[in-house]
Amino acid sequence: MNARKIALGLATGAALLAAAPAFAHDFGWRARPYSPHYYRAPAYAYYPARPVVVAPPPVVYAPAPLYYAPPAPVVYGTVPIAPGFRVNFGIRL
Repeated sequence: MNARKIALGLATGAALLAAAPAFAHDFGWRARPYSPHYYRAPAYAYYPARPVVVAPPPVVYAPAPLYYAPPAPVVYGTVPIAPGFRVNFGIRL
């Protein structure tokens, strides 16, 4: 029984030892800040000033007054053709 517990403990330890690299993280030389190959960009950024655009206030004018041109002169006339039959006309000058 004692040998069986030792064998079971060794098998469990071997299984854990075999599975350990699957859960390990790669903390190699690239992740060390003091490594000569490690580079980190500066933590500041430069944003140039944006142009200030000031739009003029909207201007609203009253509608223009309506002016009507005087009517063109017209000459009206009637020409009798036959009794009870007349022709009316109008000629714009």
